[in-house]
Amino acid sequence: MTKRLKWVAISVVGVLLLLAGSAYGYVKYLDSKITTTRKNAGSEGVPQGEEDAFGRKALNIVLIGNDSRKGLGNKYGAAEHEQGLADVTILMHVSADRTNATLVSIPRDTMVPIPKCVVDGRTYPASTGVKSFNTSLANGGPPCTVSTVDKMLGVQVDHYIMIDFTGVKKMTDAVDGVDMCIAEPINDPVLPNQGGGTDLRLDAGDQKLSGETALKFLRARHAFGDGSDLARIKAQKAFLMALTRKLKNSASLTNVDGMFKLAGIAVESLTVDEGLGAVDKLISLGNQLKKVPEKRMAFTTLPVEDYAPNKAKVQPKQPEANNLLAMLRNDTAVTKDDKPATEAPAPAAPPPAAVPEPPKVDPSTLKVDVRNGSGVHRKATEVAADLVARRFVAVNAGNAKDGRTHELSTLTYPKGRLDAAESLAASIGLPASALVESKVAAVTRFEVLIGKDYPAAPPANAPDTAATPVEPPKNIELQTADKNACSPKKDR
Repeated sequence: MTKRLKWVAISVVGVLLLLAGSAYGYVKYLDSKITTTRKNAGSEGVPQGEEDAFGRKALNIVLIGNDSRKGLGNKYGAAEHEQGLADVTILMHVSADRTNATLVSIPRDTMVPIPKCVVDGRTYPASTGVKSFNTSLANGGPPCTVSTVDKMLGVQVDHYIMIDFTGVKKMTDAVDGVDMCIAEPINDPVLPNQGGGTDLRLDAGDQKLSGETALKFLRARHAFGDGSDLARIKAQKAFLMALTRKLKNSASLTNVDGMFKLAGIAVESLTVDEGLGAVDKLISLGNQLKKVPEKRMAFTTLPVEDYAPNKAKVQPKQPEANNLLAMLRNDTAVTKDDKPATEAPAPAAPPPAAVPEPPKVDPSTLKVDVRNGSGVHRKATEVAADLVARRFVAVNAGNAKDGRTHELSTLTYPKGRLDAAESLAASIGLPASALVESKVAAVTRFEVLIGKDYPAAPPANAPDTAATPVEPPKNIELQTADKNACSPKKDR
């Protein structure tokens, strides 16, 4: 046994002996400090993830940075929120074989349907049309944010972890700071009349960010790129990559003592779903994440584009956004290098099966308006969210144009697009008799009019209308945790 292995063994044994009389009580104390809620609150109709051929299951986890600064005033550049908004949200996908992970940042100003959420007996209505993604947290807390992601992904996520401002500071200090490459001097003065600025000041070069400085770095907006939220996300990804390397490579943080230290600091600032509501479960999750090599831990951002009604907002860019989410949903790695040799052997080839007919249409190319003529309040928003989950582009959701209640549902389609209309109808369970070709040549969008006969749920055998992409969308920024990414430079 090498000296290092002996040292590790002695350390572990020593910690266990020291904790023998009090570990159980300490763990129970830590467990009591963890805030838990239900996982989601409006994910009806969204399926659970499936196991692979070896009985393994991919993990989808929503990571939420809550911008609530209760007790901190306006110190970090905006007004105080009690509940807070989802200031930073990352969908982390970990493959079933734990050999790769993809972390997708969701810009907070992304316009998406917010589903109806029921939390602690209180009902939060679904949004009319689309709203900024970050409002989902104020609309019922983390369970509603998770349900919003469920609808976007098309598969229910497994867990969520939310951390507040205080937690970011404490965790960064607990790991003795995070080493960052600063591309150029940073000066982000406070702008009292504009509610912005963090007073972040850093020299160019390699810098170790303490908790206070790290929080300013993560909150700074005008210091990077064009000053937009998308530019800030680039800086946040660089920090998370550096933090990942620190956590994975520091022996003092990966032994039993280090894990308990981090757990003790983290629990008071974390809110998690009930499935993670114990220290041993959090440590088990950490051990699973440690298996992923840094070069196969990819960081990217959901592809977005300007939202036409309000250029200060963005919307998912199609088909790129849906293609990326389809890769996660189907456990397809976005990194291109070969998988480790330790991967489980491939299962025996199944008997030859009939080759399915190729899909008629890519749903992400179809823009659909949804009109409610069913008499059921907010039914259009519910159907629009379901269409988004099925990778269609729901543009508008509202009441029937004539304001009346309709017995029968219809799907009006542009001239010459019968094939696409049939594919859309099959996905949502409408019969062929519901299809109506538009008489207006200029019409380019599909319109679903919801009548009283609209199916309560899509058919179980609804076709998967798009093949799973094997490569990430072109032109997306993709970085891996083994790279020492610098902070983005400010646009001149």
